[in-house]
Amino acid sequence: MNGRNNIFGYSNQRSEIKKRIWIVMVLFMFLFCLLIWRITSYMYFNSKPLKTMADAQYTIDEQYGSQYSLTDCNGRDLLSYEVNYYAIIDPVDYKRFNEYTSKYDLEALTITLRNYNKNYDLEKIKSNGNGQKLRYKIDEQTYNKLKDITKVKGFYAFKSNDVVKNNYWKIENILTNTKYFNKSGKEVLKKPESLEMQIYNKTKNNEYTKIMFAKGVNGEIAKGKIIKPKNNINVRLTIDKEIQDKVENILHEQNYKKYNQIGVVLMDSSSGKIKAMAQKDDNTYNANLGMAGTNGALPGSIFKVIVDEAGLDKNLIDNNKKYTLNPTLFPEEPIKKNGGPFTVADALTVSSNNIFAQLGWKVGFKNINAYAQKQGMLSKVLNLQQEANGKFQENLLNPTHAETSQTSIGQNVTITPLEALSIPNTIINDGIYVQPKIIDAYVNENNKVLETATAKTTTVLKRGTAEAVKLHMMDVVNKEKGGTGDAAYIKGMDIGGKTGTTTYYVTKLVNGKKVSQKCSDGWFVGFFDLNGKKYSMVVFVNDIEISKVIGVADEEAGGTAAPIFKKVINSLKIID
Repeated sequence: MNGRNNIFGYSNQRSEIKKRIWIVMVLFMFLFCLLIWRITSYMYFNSKPLKTMADAQYTIDEQYGSQYSLTDCNGRDLLSYEVNYYAIIDPVDYKRFNEYTSKYDLEALTITLRNYNKNYDLEKIKSNGNGQKLRYKIDEQTYNKLKDITKVKGFYAFKSNDVVKNNYWKIENILTNTKYFNKSGKEVLKKPESLEMQIYNKTKNNEYTKIMFAKGVNGEIAKGKIIKPKNNINVRLTIDKEIQDKVENILHEQNYKKYNQIGVVLMDSSSGKIKAMAQKDDNTYNANLGMAGTNGALPGSIFKVIVDEAGLDKNLIDNNKKYTLNPTLFPEEPIKKNGGPFTVADALTVSSNNIFAQLGWKVGFKNINAYAQKQGMLSKVLNLQQEANGKFQENLLNPTHAETSQTSIGQNVTITPLEALSIPNTIINDGIYVQPKIIDAYVNENNKVLETATAKTTTVLKRGTAEAVKLHMMDVVNKEKGGTGDAAYIKGMDIGGKTGTTTYYVTKLVNGKKVSQKCSDGWFVGFFDLNGKKYSMVVFVNDIEISKVIGVADEEAGGTAAPIFKKVINSLKIID
């Protein structure tokens, strides 16, 4: 009996051993499979990050330039670059690996850097183990002396093509800058919906151009190799650099030296593509966007076109009727003008405040407001962070006759030059407002289109209304008609436009005292046809001096903004 128990006990023991062996084998197979899976995962799925980590131990990357290229409509670079030179020292490797380096090479490096800048003293270097590199900016001459010193460990020199950061208010610099100073003077990120941040979000995963230096295990650093990024998303603007440069050259001519700021926007009317957007001074606010917090500037008489088109389109004024001056309105006008009576075209040609104040009553503020809004005059055009938007200054719900009179002559509303561009644009497009745009497309490194930007359009006027107002604006420029804009006239060209001269008061410090001073701006908005293409343009001249002599208008818009308009057209004729 005991023997049988022993046999069964032994049998149970063997069974238990087999069971345990089986469990161990299963566990081993599971761990083995898990190991294989982990290896495969790292080798296949995470190979790129691991490779990058490994390469980082043996390579040094110096990135420079912009994260994307910003070009004109023909692929020409719009950003300004400058070559800078740098000497880089890795304190840890420099102290650790140069025991057997030639003293001649070490002294050559030390003396050359110290001769350029006495603070670049390598004898004071201490390797604190934090691995932080020392970056010394040097000049080209110093770089040429240092670039061939290759045997010193922990040292290399390179030249970098860096984006120039000055001229903040230049349009291409505005577009590439993701930060701005808010009302509190604090630098913050621009809002997500702004055009600048839209560009940023399209390009944020791009790679920079870089110089890659191979690094040996003993601290030696090989000559750098330039690595250009592939598959980047780049930005192509509608601007034509050749036209932009010509406009900027005009604004810097001696004739305009006394004007602190002038803005010009030129647009292909049918497509809405801005071909030039320039101002005289890129270090102060962008004239075409309007000074921040101001809602733009008073447009003066260019706003009379809105009254003209709203009145004709709504059949509230008669294109053929002659209107007489009201002696209670602007009493100085009969002296300045021929006394009337005036058709609407005549009144626009001589820019009669008296007649347009009366027309404003007939049209009504509600209609004036509606037609201005349809043409984008009370909202941002390009949706830039620091772009102003227009605003009416009168009581919108219950405007008075006096307020509507001032609005009708552009003295009770503010707009930006970008918004003002819609005035000629709507007329030349047969009553259709084409919203200006500055992004042409997002492209790859070969300028192949990845995504295009479409122009938004709004029907504002009946075709017949647009045709009538077009003729009125052409009379303004016609020399035989004696219009206020005849300085923009070019024989043999279809040109129409409107001048605007404003009056406002600003508080200035004079001899330590606050004094209210009378100021004026000069405007000219117009359209023209050049070799079968239709263009719209706005010229804004800030702070002009108007004559105190009645009837003398040398310093009004007709003598300032209109001639610039003409010069720009003539420069385009040369390009064409």
